[in-house]
Amino acid sequence: MFPLRRSSKEPDIDWPALLALLEDDDRRATLARLAPTEGRESFLAALRRIDPEVVKDTMTSGRRLESSSRLIQRPTVAVAGMLNSGKTSLVSSFLSPAGQARTLRGTSNREGTHRFVLWLPQSWRDDVDLWSLLVQRIGDSLGSPPEDLAEDPEAAAAQYNNRAGDISSLSVALLATDPGLDEVGVGLLDCPDIVSDEELGLGSPAERKALLGRAATLCSAFLIVTDAASSRDTTLADLVRIASDLMPGVPRMLAVNKVRPRQTPDQVHETFSPLSKKFGLSSVYAAYDFDVPASRPFIPKLDDEPVPSPGGEEETEPLPVFFELAENPDDNPPAAISSDRLLASLPSKLDRGELFAQLHRALRINLEKTVWDEGLEAIQDDAEESFAKTRECQRVLLDASLEFFAHRKVGGEVMELRLHQSERIIRQLSESFAATAPWYARWGVRLNSTVRRIVGGASDLVRSLTPSGLSRKTADEIKGRFRSGEYGGLIEPKGLLREIQRHGGTIVLSHYRDNQSGASTPVQPHPTDVDIEAIIQDSLLLPPIERAVTRFEQDDFTTLDPRRLDDAIRQMWKEVPVHKKIATGLTPLAALFATFGAVLMVPIDFGANLFLAASIPELLAAAGLSTLAAMWASDRGARDVGQQAARQQLADFLAVLCDELGIARPEPPMHVRVGGGEIALPTSKISRSETSGPSIAVYRVRKEFVSELKKLLPRSENV
Repeated sequence: MFPLRRSSKEPDIDWPALLALLEDDDRRATLARLAPTEGRESFLAALRRIDPEVVKDTMTSGRRLESSSRLIQRPTVAVAGMLNSGKTSLVSSFLSPAGQARTLRGTSNREGTHRFVLWLPQSWRDDVDLWSLLVQRIGDSLGSPPEDLAEDPEAAAAQYNNRAGDISSLSVALLATDPGLDEVGVGLLDCPDIVSDEELGLGSPAERKALLGRAATLCSAFLIVTDAASSRDTTLADLVRIASDLMPGVPRMLAVNKVRPRQTPDQVHETFSPLSKKFGLSSVYAAYDFDVPASRPFIPKLDDEPVPSPGGEEETEPLPVFFELAENPDDNPPAAISSDRLLASLPSKLDRGELFAQLHRALRINLEKTVWDEGLEAIQDDAEESFAKTRECQRVLLDASLEFFAHRKVGGEVMELRLHQSERIIRQLSESFAATAPWYARWGVRLNSTVRRIVGGASDLVRSLTPSGLSRKTADEIKGRFRSGEYGGLIEPKGLLREIQRHGGTIVLSHYRDNQSGASTPVQPHPTDVDIEAIIQDSLLLPPIERAVTRFEQDDFTTLDPRRLDDAIRQMWKEVPVHKKIATGLTPLAALFATFGAVLMVPIDFGANLFLAASIPELLAAAGLSTLAAMWASDRGARDVGQQAARQQLADFLAVLCDELGIARPEPPMHVRVGGGEIALPTSKISRSETSGPSIAVYRVRKEFVSELKKLLPRSENV
């Protein structure tokens, strides 16, 4: 009766084995966490973090599929429709007189159905295990355990109509049994009316449709009841679409109620044929309005039709008689039709095996969609977002760092990268310039058998480089140039924070704003006229930036290539004219030493948590040796000596800044445009450290999990 469109062999789904995979956080874990610490995360754990509702849907879908085999001989048909469409009357036609008395029928809102009512055969309650399973399935589908429908007709009517006015009751199904269903052996789910607005205060149309979609997973077939005037009603199409989308393959039928005699059965068939073809309806039934005398010829005669009373009134309220429409007019009333075309005979014609196969396939597809399309897709999107968010943060920090590490032209183009002028670098430069200096450059400089013999800390080196009053005065002047920003970039935490803010760090580094527990100093309540964003930035971002600057200064062990450095400086000395002097009266070497001394004075005089970044040409220019600066900048070999170390230092500084701000280090390496070309930054040589504040986690979906999922839950065709 219901054609089944499926492949010749469909895989069996082992729910316990699949559940074990979804819970695995080890060898078959879904996610690999790359930062802030390495680890793994299971499918369900990831979804609890991303979208807990999908976890619930996954578990529910799995349990439904597993339990469906036990319900093979106990199908349920969902009956849904608009307000006062006659669906409860249709349900009543299958019940005993006592059951009919507990239903609610009528044409006013007071007789409307505003709860799910599940009618089941009385005999099903005798099987304790089965009954428990059914109750669990109902609770899983709607989200709340069911409650019993009252035996008293008045109380049952109040429940049906939700006269208590509790919106939450919409998701609590009413459960009833009736001996009239024992013979047919099917359950009937009388669904709430799909109202057109929220005036009733008992759940919006959208809420009712969403619940109807969840309830549809309980059923082996879906019957939509409508009236003859609603063929183009969008709500009717929505009802059919709900069943089609959430329970693909499950039979869907249409029952057109209250047809007036002016429409013949073949006209009704023609009217609803487009809808039937579009959504794959297996049958279309019709029932003529029994309140209109002219309808009598179109209402099939039943063996148990009520006998008219002497007063001309029927002893019981008549119920609609639905019959299956045929395309050929001669096969429809008023011509006689066989009883097997009556909707009343539907239960006896249901092929339990075929219905189960359709229901099982629908439940399996539902599980596939939940796991693959909702669950895994959400996890993949979250993992991609973690990479994108991290890369965005890395770019902001790199751009902010380049404000200090980049020597730019007037238009902003980066000419060269600057070196962190650490004591280690200054010692190398001092030794190399002294060892290779010609005789004229040494005048007035006491080398003490070259600077290589200098020992001790930075203060000792400063005194050795500035032995005379003139050289000390010159060093003070040059130090002022560094401080003013005339040469190099003076890196200190507050200045770096301002640059991070200028490049959008306030928005991008949202994990610090969103998680104030990571701040060293908690944000205190402040008057409303104060910029709270500025408070958050200063109190949360400044401490980790301070730690990053201090740590880089301590852990930067980058050095220049000594052989290439000596060769470059020796070649430069050869090309300097002998008569070149500088205005201060110092020889070139003395001026250089004064400059190097000024560099070392910067953190001593202005604070330990700041340092100078300057290229070698900038140092030469600061010393007043513009000729040497120009020569160094124009010589590619000499320029590369400093640039190689500068790239390493920039990569190290960015890595340390990322560590302290809870951001993964760049991988793959980031690129910087220098001198019109792209250069890749090297891998940092400074050891990674864990942040003490909030961090951005970075995830990657593991191929091993996807491979296992394909084995345990393969995608169906046409899903």
